Amino acid sequence: MKNKLKQMSLSALALCVLAIGLTSATLKPADGGYDYLKQRLDVTKAYTLEVLNAMPEADYNFKPNEEQRTFGAQAYHIVYSIDYFRRAFENQGQAAWSPGDENAKNKAELIKWTGEQFDAMHKLILASESSDAMTAQVISYLDHNAHHRGQMITYLRMKGIKPPAYR
Repeated sequence: MKNKLKQMSLSALALCVLAIGLTSATLKPADGGYDYLKQRLDVTKAYTLEVLNAMPEADYNFKPNEEQRTFGAQAYHIVYSIDYFRRAFENQGQAAWSPGDENAKNKAELIKWTGEQFDAMHKLILASESSDAMTAQVISYLDHNAHHRGQMITYLRMKGIKPPAYR
């Protein structure tokens, strides 16, 4: 019985390794670009927009305490950061950081600006040749977005709003 369980476990492990190997082989594109990230980039944009849409406009000025940004300022920060990352990607890491008033835009303006900035950034990423430096920048960009979006989800929960399901 022990041998049969051991054999089944080894077979299952071998199948998992084979499945991971086959999946990994198809993730990296033959042309060296970032087409394999398109779905992740699309989901990041859609999910961020869902989070922005979840908060009623009247609560865009909500913040948990005086030291934190308002929900709207968090949204502004994410979107301005996308613009900043895009400019830095285009200029070998050089870009000025000058966000201005993070509470200057209303919900509709932020949502429109969000879509525009995601589209411009994702177009740039998908047109880029892959390199270790660019991959590190893309990871940093996605990580920064997720960090602030996570804070916004906490704000939604504090207001009793069920956040969109992560995907």
